[in-house]
Amino acid sequence: MGDKALRYLEVLQAKHPGLAPCVGQLADRYQRKLWHQLTVALEDCLALPDLRQEGVLLPFYHSFVATFAHKLNPLRLAQLAVTVAQQGFAEPPQPQEAVAFLEGVSAALAETKQPRLEQPTLFLRMHVAQYQLSAGNVDACKAAVSGAKDELDRLHDVDPSVSAVVHASRSLYYKHEKDFAEFYKSSLLYLAFISSDALPEPVRLSLAVDISLAALLGDNIYNFGELLLHPIIKVLDGSSYKWLAEMLAAFNHGDLHAYDALCERHASALNSQPALVAHERALREKITILCLMELIFNLPAEQRTIPLSEIATRTKLGGDGVEFLLMKTLSLKLIEGVIDQVDSTVQVSWVQPRVLTLEQAGGLKTRLDAWIGKVNKAASTLEEERLGALE
Repeated sequence: MGDKALRYLEVLQAKHPGLAPCVGQLADRYQRKLWHQLTVALEDCLALPDLRQEGVLLPFYHSFVATFAHKLNPLRLAQLAVTVAQQGFAEPPQPQEAVAFLEGVSAALAETKQPRLEQPTLFLRMHVAQYQLSAGNVDACKAAVSGAKDELDRLHDVDPSVSAVVHASRSLYYKHEKDFAEFYKSSLLYLAFISSDALPEPVRLSLAVDISLAALLGDNIYNFGELLLHPIIKVLDGSSYKWLAEMLAAFNHGDLHAYDALCERHASALNSQPALVAHERALREKITILCLMELIFNLPAEQRTIPLSEIATRTKLGGDGVEFLLMKTLSLKLIEGVIDQVDSTVQVSWVQPRVLTLEQAGGLKTRLDAWIGKVNKAASTLEEERLGALE
């Protein structure tokens, strides 16, 4: 083997005979300058245990991959570099070393002056942000993720892996900051670009728990249908967090009775979640608002003048509590309407649209069928009257 990269492969194979098939493939494709096929072979080889041994992976990158990195697709190269960082700096965790490595790869990419480097550069920067966060450099992480979404929105034909890492990095930062609403939004966007089934089960369960808690605790989150329809929630059913899925369903239906029963039945599990305990009053307020919205949503459009006494019964509130609830719901722009204090009613003209679960969609279909039946009956009556007038 003549050049430096091939000589390195010879040494690698001599030290690790188990890598012989992998080295043979790499040498063949390198010599034939089959860069795409070489990239595929690199991705396969990075999964081999022998290559992940301590002191092997990083020299492999620097002595082999880096020598022809400018020949590879920039995004695929960035993905390879991230895999090397994840495996090479994992045991023990070395976030600062990973940051230095990935920033070096990004700088080397920039020096090539290739076109369309925005996506691989953003991909690397988001992984750097994650390592910065794990190293405790929160300000550095914040600086990296703060403009990332806007940058992503300006790109065209974005690879899903780039979109996924932007939203994943933002969700990790917001989780650290305990910004439940932003974590919830970022996590749902992240899940839109990956298959949750491809995640390891412990990761899938952890994410399902975190995003469920964020939905309950996040400000201005009054729509749970999208989350309940997502496959990731199914992992809760077979775990010790099944109560959390039941809690989400209770909130989605605005079912105060179910909520109270769950609080009593799963008191120990709820008390083991400090965030839920700390926001107990806010949770009560949220489900009461959802109870009101569910009441309004299920009323026929022509019967949305609601006695305050009916709201009091459904929400378990007194008169003053009902008025405060209505004002709060109106101020959040979840409904539109007018309170008539003389007649003790509220006339609702609009309720915020939401994503429906299959059960709720079935109920809506029943109501639409009933409405269509009324329309057809009215049309038949008018037609009979018209024919009668002609006679």
